[in-house]
Amino acid sequence: MKFTALLLILIIAFSAAADFEISGSTSFFSQYSTSDNAWSELPNQFWRWRFNPVFRIYGIPVVASVFVSSEENMQRQNMNRIYISSHPSASSREGSVQSWISSIGIGASNPYFTNFTLNAAYISGANLALNPGGFYFAAAGGRNRRGIEPQDDDPGEYERNLYAVQTGLGSPYGSHLHLSMLYGKDVNGSITEDSTFRITPSENYVVSLDYGSVLFDGGLRLEGEIAGSMFTRDIRSPEIDSEEVPQWLLDFSGANISSGFGWALDLSSSVRFSDNMLGASFRRVEPGFQSMGAPYIRDDEISLETRADKYFMDRQMSAGLWYRWESDNLLNTKSSTSTANTYGARIGFSFRNFPRIHISYSPSYTDMQDSVMTSFKTSMISVSANYRRNIAGLDVNSAAAVSVYDNSVGTGSSDYSSTSAVLRETVTLDFPVVITACFSTRRTRLGSHPAWTYTGDLRGTWYPSHSLSMTLGGYYTTGDDERKIGAVLYGGFPICDFLTANLSGEYITFSSDIEKDYTKTIGGAGITVIW
Repeated sequence: MKFTALLLILIIAFSAAADFEISGSTSFFSQYSTSDNAWSELPNQFWRWRFNPVFRIYGIPVVASVFVSSEENMQRQNMNRIYISSHPSASSREGSVQSWISSIGIGASNPYFTNFTLNAAYISGANLALNPGGFYFAAAGGRNRRGIEPQDDDPGEYERNLYAVQTGLGSPYGSHLHLSMLYGKDVNGSITEDSTFRITPSENYVVSLDYGSVLFDGGLRLEGEIAGSMFTRDIRSPEIDSEEVPQWLLDFSGANISSGFGWALDLSSSVRFSDNMLGASFRRVEPGFQSMGAPYIRDDEISLETRADKYFMDRQMSAGLWYRWESDNLLNTKSSTSTANTYGARIGFSFRNFPRIHISYSPSYTDMQDSVMTSFKTSMISVSANYRRNIAGLDVNSAAAVSVYDNSVGTGSSDYSSTSAVLRETVTLDFPVVITACFSTRRTRLGSHPAWTYTGDLRGTWYPSHSLSMTLGGYYTTGDDERKIGAVLYGGFPICDFLTANLSGEYITFSSDIEKDYTKTIGGAGITVIW
């Protein structure tokens, strides 16, 4: 809540400025249900508050985003967030000091530097990006995660801090050459020490060189990044005892016997000409490469991907092809190696006064070079169509989709397939009332055991004014061994020009041959203020 107090102080301080404007919105919502269910992680009762003011101070916009919920739990990572940011360069006179500041922010965010350094990692702290002329500098740092105490089978998590710096020539959105550095470290002692060593405090260094070239007004893009990392699994491990490594280097890096090193390479290119686009990418991530700032990067993997897209007939028809090859076990350190080949093709039709149709097909083949030489074959086919027309003065929108997924494994005893179909009709009356009917079916098969599910949904929404709406509807789902019936009612009701109330309710009846039956009532209420 420290950031919330800071935001209130800033509002009071800025309001004293001569050239100050404020706009935005805030909303509060609370929900209550009569029972818990295993399939839902929502508590019986919770509330959520959102606050999104926009300040304009001497012509420079400052945007704040606040989210606070009763669902915040100290045994999980942060759900509550506040972030204050500004992009002065977008609204400042060229050549002024403000025009150098690409962005500045404080609070909780997920800044992006490069694929291998800072990429989708949460940081509660501050970030800054400067772009004076051809020079570029960016920095971000703060807490990446809070410490969570071990509990039962949960090993917990150490508190972690992340810091990153990026500098070089050119904007990251155009031609550039940047050097990036990332440092991350767990706070030793931030949680109760676990004698089982299920988790250990770690440390991470990543250095990256990132290149991008944009030519021919964006018709050709070339991008590449090479990065190296040192990841120490346990900062408490003994030091390296070797005369071949200078002591000053060991002292500077903190390397010990649990430290590992790795490198990664990412290359991509794209070409656009007329109504055509070609693209290719290559990635190799060596075993041992780790980046706390890019938690979704998988190491010990190599991949190659190509893509081609084309438009025809004044962009009323499009087609595309793609191919991806990937493999692992690059240094033969594992007992098995997997190699996958994935192909894909799509075609789309958007002719005027005709249904819009999209068709795609993507098969994939994976071979496991192990003791049993397992092979996987998967395929995905999807067809969708949408058609909007006027029938007897009514606006009618029809949509249909069919998808077929099939997965074959080895001998076939674990084969899985899924086929689904959806048909949706939306009719807009003059009242004005919008009626939506939807029917869907799904067939799944595991081995030789098929299962069917059918769902019907009917809802009507009344719009007596542009700001008032009310929806009433129901649904019914039935399967081989369970049934579910529900009714819903929700709407928005303006109280005045700047204040709207929102109400919602749902009643659910569930019966099953293998699970416990239940009935559940859910009610929600909220208000939204816009200024």
